[in-house]
Amino acid sequence: MGWRVVHVTKVDQLSLQLDNLRVVQGDLDVKIPLRDIFALVIEDLSSKLTTRLMVELSRNNILVLLCNQHYLPECIIQPVSGHFGQHQQMMKQLKWTEEEKDEAWKNIIKQKIYNQMLVMRKSLVEKSRVEKLIALKESVVTGDQHNSEGQAARIYFNSFFADGYSRDNDDFIENAALNYGYAILHSAIARTIVAKGLIPGLGVHHIGTRNPNNLASDLIEPFRPIVDYFVIKNPPENYLTKDYRIKLINLLHARILIDQKSHTVIRAIEISINSLFEFFETGESNKLKLPSIEKFMLYES
Repeated sequence: MGWRVVHVTKVDQLSLQLDNLRVVQGDLDVKIPLRDIFALVIEDLSSKLTTRLMVELSRNNILVLLCNQHYLPECIIQPVSGHFGQHQQMMKQLKWTEEEKDEAWKNIIKQKIYNQMLVMRKSLVEKSRVEKLIALKESVVTGDQHNSEGQAARIYFNSFFADGYSRDNDDFIENAALNYGYAILHSAIARTIVAKGLIPGLGVHHIGTRNPNNLASDLIEPFRPIVDYFVIKNPPENYLTKDYRIKLINLLHARILIDQKSHTVIRAIEISINSLFEFFETGESNKLKLPSIEKFMLYES
């Protein structure tokens, strides 16, 4: 699997040269081996891309994100053919029972609330609020039927941002930063799901009829606090600068704990997806490996 995340803005052309991505910007001519690339984020609406390059990016399972004028990912390019055992993987996925899905969702939400609690603790939020999240984590039931996730979110976000803050209010610059970081994470998870031969639209909990990546919308939940923690510690100013956006993209290279070991977020995504399949194969909750930000280390370029 590739590891580099290539961010492109204000370039003339992207093309293929042998097995390399060729980036031309005026007199600058850079070549990057395709085998090294995990994702290509293109923010320049005027860049020219060759069809041959797009085919090879797809063939190499490289995540390609095309961003809109607000710099948010607007389009993701996925390969038509994926995992070598795709049919077998899909047939197994179609047999996942509702009871198993509810159990998986319970574990996903418990880990999300746990990571939110860690963000609060690392940010020195008052102890009483932290204790409320600990209690909510322990109260999560199968399928999260009592909506512990929503209750935790209200306490969590109100612990950091200004009075009147709402995740639905686009006037808050913090939401622009969070949405950008979440979009990068969501796309990376969706890309890995396709590469594993799973049906991305068939989720564990999310059932959005217009969401082609419901499963990614499930699996992103315990990863979201990675973005939250960065934005809380490094709040944006009036707008998202290029440098700030690159730092959000580079959260894919941050190191977190999963299965008691330190891994990059890119690798943690793969481990989580593999473990989800193992959970449904065995029915054993301890097979499900989800990320923890107990030990969190930013990528230093």
